[in-house]
Order: sequence, then structure tokens, then C-alpha cells
Amino acid sequence: MTSPALSVLIASHNRRELLGRCLDALAAQTQDPAGFEVIVADDGSTDGTAEALEAMQTPFELRVLRHAKAGKPVVLNAAIEAARGEVCLFIDDDVIASPQLVAEHLAAHRREPRTLGIGALVQQAPDGNDWYAQTFTRAWNDHYEELRAGRQARWTDCYGANFSAPLATLTEIGGFAGGVATVEDFDIAYRLVGAGLAVEFLPAADAVHDDQKPRTRMLADLRREGAAYVEFVGRHPETAPELLDWAAVAGPLELRLRRLAIALRVPPALAAALGRFVPGPGRKMIWLHVVRRLAFWRSVREATSREQWQQIAS
Repeated sequence: MTSPALSVLIASHNRRELLGRCLDALAAQTQDPAGFEVIVADDGSTDGTAEALEAMQTPFELRVLRHAKAGKPVVLNAAIEAARGEVCLFIDDDVIASPQLVAEHLAAHRREPRTLGIGALVQQAPDGNDWYAQTFTRAWNDHYEELRAGRQARWTDCYGANFSAPLATLTEIGGFAGGVATVEDFDIAYRLVGAGLAVEFLPAADAVHDDQKPRTRMLADLRREGAAYVEFVGRHPETAPELLDWAAVAGPLELRLRRLAIALRVPPALAAALGRFVPGPGRKMIWLHVVRRLAFWRSVREATSREQWQQIAS
């Protein structure tokens, strides 16, 4: 059997319907389906995901790895080990790929094999009138507009939902690290760049990210993210100026208020709830970032000792 040029790797747990939508988009690619395979690493699903996949007819080769529940990094490492393509493309099961996504990633690696390809992710606005989730959607998409406008992409722009790297380099660094499920994409991007890959933003390798997360789940993500950043910086201290910059983009007034709110243990959820009373989309965007920074830094405070916190927030 001829090996495909690229392997699409997807981890999934109990999201059969979303995964089906994701695979439908991959079935509509402009890339010749003989040129890529899709490997779904089923992370202990109990909703019939594996059975549905095994009964599915696709134009590309679809392989299913059944795995006991172990977490995204572990099952993706199993997929990397099973991959036959020279390039691995990682996408999430809640992503809807544009028709040219696979071809664009593959073309980037043919131009320069030592590439960490970062595709664009367009956030789908959630249903309902959750001001926080709606405003976050605008902020997320603004981030990619900055990259489209010419900002140099960095390893911190790598999100696990749409990126590619050579299989040989992924194998060389040992794949995803264990115990970093919240920031597994940052972690592997940092190590891939350290192994010599150059980051390239691929604007035409775009996809829609539709996770329909409400405000409560987004704030919970930030709580996990803050603690994960502390752990990550503990392993890679040289990243502290980039990941744990207390004063980044915030003015003196916000810093004073943030410090006070953290000292008084003001719940970020309360600050977020007040956002619906903030007038105008511009002011709502400002308040979104204030709330997000409060949630993140409160988590960092809880994950650090008094001495560590004084060093960070000095």
C-alpha cells in the first residue's frame, strides 16, 4: 500500500455528532483523498463513536484507534505512532475544515519541510445572547486578522485545533508531553520550535471552530490555563517573560484594581456578569479583556506560593 503524504490526527471523546461533521468537511477537500489518511483516536468514548466510524464510508482512508480513557495527549501520541504520512495535521473534532485546508498544509511542508504550520481558526459565535461569549468570538477573530495583516506568527499562536508538523520531528521530541492536557498545544509547539521548526501562518488553511462554549465554561478554561502556565513556566523558566507578564497591555489603574480584586478574592464570574450592563461593543471588548485577565491571574495566584506571587506581580 502506498503511504499517504499526510496524516490527519483527531482525538475525540463522546462527540460522535461533532466528529461526523468534522469528517464530512474532510471528505470535501480539494486535496486528492489518496494523498492523506485520517486517524481518529477515540479516547474511551461510550456514545458509539468507534462503531459509527467503523461503519462510515469515506473517500480517504479512515482508521480508528480505540483507546481506554487516557486524555488527549496520550491518545494523540498513539495516533502519531500509527501515522504513515510524512506530515501530521492535527485538528479538533469541533472544527469544520475549509475545502483547501489539507492541501494548504501539505503545500507549506513541500515548500519547507521544517515547518510548524499554523492554520487560521474562525470562531463561530455561539447561540443566544451571552455577551461574554459573543464578545470573545470577536476578540478571537481579531487575533487572526492581526496575523493576516502581517504580524509574525509565534509558537504561542499554535492551537491544537489546526496545526501541522513533520512526523519525524514529532517522533524525535517524543510527541505530546504527559500531564499538560490544558496547554498541550503550547507545550508541543515550544518543543517543535526548539527542535528547529520555523513557524508559518497559513491563512488559506482556514477552518471554523464551533464549540458553543458558554461564559461559565470559558472562565473555567481560564482557571485551568492559569495553573497550567505556572506549571509550564516551572519546566521552561525562559518563557516566563512571555507567558507570565503581569503588566502586559494593562494600565496602572487596571493593575491596581486587579491586585485588589485578587486580594479580596472577587469571583471573576461576578465581574463577567456585570459585563451585560457595559454599553457598546467597544467598551464590552475592553471589559472582556479585563475579566479574562482577572480570571487568569487569580488562577495564577492560587497556583503559586506567596514568594512566587510577589516576584510575578511586582
